[in-house]
Amino acid sequence: MTKITHITLALAALGFAAQAQAQTQPIKPFNPQIQTGGDLTIDKLRQQNLTVVKKAVEGIRLTLPQKVDQFTQFVAIDSNGTRLIYTFAVDAGPKTDEALRAKGKKMAPRVLNGMCTSADRFIQADIALTYRYVNKATQTEILRVDADKKLCPEKKPNK
Repeated sequence: MTKITHITLALAALGFAAQAQAQTQPIKPFNPQIQTGGDLTIDKLRQQNLTVVKKAVEGIRLTLPQKVDQFTQFVAIDSNGTRLIYTFAVDAGPKTDEALRAKGKKMAPRVLNGMCTSADRFIQADIALTYRYVNKATQTEILRVDADKKLCPEKKPNK
């Protein structure tokens, strides 16, 4: 026989031996910490959410600034406890802060709906969101929209 045949037979024998050994040893069941039930206290859940928020801020900051549309740019993200705070700069030209606030009030329900939809996983995990819109020229806040479990309707499961 050739060397290649000997090597192939040796590898096959090792594979069969490993498979036979694996079948005789019981496999430990997958048991992630989050599913252990009773030992996950409220304090542990809060700490987990603080970590999620911190990591989200770290990751998203690396991608900023981002263009949202022709007038809006996503420029900053911060956190306060388990609240993510997104800051958007609006370049509205010569419009006054008051005019932008009036327009923002009309847009607030649509912004909230978008937040509840696009960040549903954060909301359901008790991570709150704030979207701040500032006038790019004056850096004055012109709109602030908050979203959390109380403000966002709970999604119904698909049937």
